[in-house]
Amino acid sequence: KYQALIGFRGSTTQALAARFQLYKFLTPGLECAKPSILLSEGTPTVPDSLSNWSLFRQKPARFLTNWLYQRRATDPTSPAEPIKDLITIVCISDTHNTQPALPDGDLLLHAGDLSQSGSFQEIQLQLDWLNSQPHKYKALIGGNHDLLLDPEFVDNFPQRILERPCTSRSDLKWGKIIYLNNNSVKLDFANGRSLNIYGSPLTKQFGTWAFQYPPIRDVWTNTIPLETDILLTHGPPKGYLDTDGLGSEFLLQEISHVRPRLVVFGHIHGGYGKEAVRFDGVQKAYDGVRFGEKGFTTVIWMAILIILQYLTIIIHFRGPKQGTEPTMMVNAAAVGGYKNQFSRPAITVEI
Repeated sequence: KYQALIGFRGSTTQALAARFQLYKFLTPGLECAKPSILLSEGTPTVPDSLSNWSLFRQKPARFLTNWLYQRRATDPTSPAEPIKDLITIVCISDTHNTQPALPDGDLLLHAGDLSQSGSFQEIQLQLDWLNSQPHKYKALIGGNHDLLLDPEFVDNFPQRILERPCTSRSDLKWGKIIYLNNNSVKLDFANGRSLNIYGSPLTKQFGTWAFQYPPIRDVWTNTIPLETDILLTHGPPKGYLDTDGLGSEFLLQEISHVRPRLVVFGHIHGGYGKEAVRFDGVQKAYDGVRFGEKGFTTVIWMAILIILQYLTIIIHFRGPKQGTEPTMMVNAAAVGGYKNQFSRPAITVEI
């Protein structure tokens, strides 16, 4: 109900009042707010002073870590030499039968949910559309809506697929598309560089869909090769572009261990965007507090680390270190809104 209400873009009095009442219930301390402060874009908001004070009263440690994180040093060490011949990667996900215009690039990645109901016809139309794109390489994974691509789902729920002659998974025409299903591929580019890509369609179970696993099960540890440059998953890691904690904590731990240059996902439509993440002490402290694992001692330690980062930049007493390059997280969900009525452009990244 919450997603339905905040996803509504209309401006009727009834809708605004309903959204306001729900937001009051979800956010204690807003009794004095008025419905007029709700944006027509579907995002509830309040004046900064009231919102910040309310958030601080509810979770002071988390509020302070958020404040510190926004003021962290974004370049704690001297930048390494710039990479020549950058590779342009176009990221898209959750197209759900839509066919948005895509920018040009060297590599096109689709992070799953090509279709809405997972039928042969829907998936084949999406494959045809992707094959028509000019990118040298095109790679994709399935998503929870792409039912036909999951053999286990087809076996367990044949009534959801309704296969007919010549409409099975083996009848799909992939063309030059690289399909990844818990495996890797190495791609060589004209500039002499190569990229290792690992793809997995797995997401935490919610309803009856494809490629799902029980949320308490760790399906990620030691599954992603250490040489992976790009990780392509359908679901997000916990805490990053996942609408505040809907992603997988085990996936986050594995990403922190492998540290690929780029992680592309979707699934949580509201998390659309990109974020550079450095898995350093500041990041570890930040995650520990916001996930409820650490307290005020960690907040103080985080503040000290941020001060040291700024001193490092000012004094220039250290050069670049191995492993300081950030991991770029990208939620490339192409549709949004309660009924997928809003469209977003593909996200382009250069590495």
